[in-house]
Amino acid sequence: MATNSAQALPVLLCVDDEPGILKSLQRLFAGQPYQLEFAGSGKQALELMQQLRVQVIISDMRMPEMNGAEFLAQAAQQQPDCYRILMTGYADLASTVQAINLGKIHRYVQKPWNNQELLALVDEGLEMYRLVRANKQLTAQVAKQNQQLKALNHQLEDMVQHRTLQLKKTLAQLKMLVQQLELDHKAALEVLYNILSSDPALSGEFALNVSQTCAALGRQLGLEQQQRQQLRQAGLFSELGKLGLPMHLQSTPYYKLSPQERSQYLQHPQYAEEILRPAVHLQAVKQAIAEQYERFNGSGEPQQKIGTDICQNARILAVARDFWLYVFQRLSPHKHSFDEALEQIRRQQGTWYDPEVVIALSTLVRTGMRLGSEQEHHGLTVPELQPGMRLKHNLYNSKKILLLPKGQVMDSAMIDSLMRYELKHKESLQVPVDQISPLDQAEEE
Repeated sequence: MATNSAQALPVLLCVDDEPGILKSLQRLFAGQPYQLEFAGSGKQALELMQQLRVQVIISDMRMPEMNGAEFLAQAAQQQPDCYRILMTGYADLASTVQAINLGKIHRYVQKPWNNQELLALVDEGLEMYRLVRANKQLTAQVAKQNQQLKALNHQLEDMVQHRTLQLKKTLAQLKMLVQQLELDHKAALEVLYNILSSDPALSGEFALNVSQTCAALGRQLGLEQQQRQQLRQAGLFSELGKLGLPMHLQSTPYYKLSPQERSQYLQHPQYAEEILRPAVHLQAVKQAIAEQYERFNGSGEPQQKIGTDICQNARILAVARDFWLYVFQRLSPHKHSFDEALEQIRRQQGTWYDPEVVIALSTLVRTGMRLGSEQEHHGLTVPELQPGMRLKHNLYNSKKILLLPKGQVMDSAMIDSLMRYELKHKESLQVPVDQISPLDQAEEE
């Protein structure tokens, strides 16, 4: 069927085998905003509908060859959206029922018709046609948009799936990178600890004891694991800056230093800060070391901070450090027991030390909780080792120098190396050893 795209007005098709009826309809609809078309038979009307898109059909029922019902049935198949009106006489009611069932008419008009009613029916038909067409166009548009949306959804799903795979791959790479960075970071700290332990004037055992006590105080105070790890590291490297001091200041107990030497000695946290400056991720550790000589009453160094203006890690480090300095006979000519060292700390509670931290230390000492690095030796001797075994803890020598890190898998070459070490240094190792590095203990908590 030709769509007659140039067709500007809606088409009203009148079908009747009586020319007089067609002329009456022509007079009635003259001047109306329709394009009027006329056919003398159903066959002629169907041929005309091949050329034009028809909006409304008015057809007589009684026509030769093809009655109105048969014609409208074929018209409905050819152009389903057209509005179909059947004109019939009083004697044609039975035929009208047939037309309704067969021709799918929308309205029927009895002859003789009322002009105003027929005009109103045609207007109604045109509006109905417009609504049906608009609905179909909208339905088609919605269907098209649904198809486009489905295509977009499929495309989006593919993109999301592809992006998800990319993100998973990226996250896996980041995880590997973080793990590698953690290993590199841990290895760097272990090397730094070995440098500290190997210095004749410094003590790896002292550093381990301070580190473990800091962590124990952190647990007693209910601190999170991340902060306890910071405390371990701060305790471990609290005296790192002493590497920048003259040798005699490193090895001389604090109580033997002159006032001028003490002032110089107290600068070692600044040297530690310089050493650790590239480690931007250790900011909290560096702050604790830098503020460890501040006093709770504001009489400390270097900024005379008061009370809780001093970072909590530094307040904890100061108590743990001085506790072990008393035990190691470095703050007094007398070597103190745990109870005696605690009593010295308690005398300065609220002046030098944070009362809350001192109370926590008192609880630890009173309950007999392990504060230092001493543990019972257990494990295998070096000749008992076999390839494939894994270290449970860091392996230290008697000078607290780290020989092998926790998690190291033994092989024949490594076992031979440990045997040569024992022969050379005349030292028997226990694998795993009793000392557990503060760098590892946080992972076991």
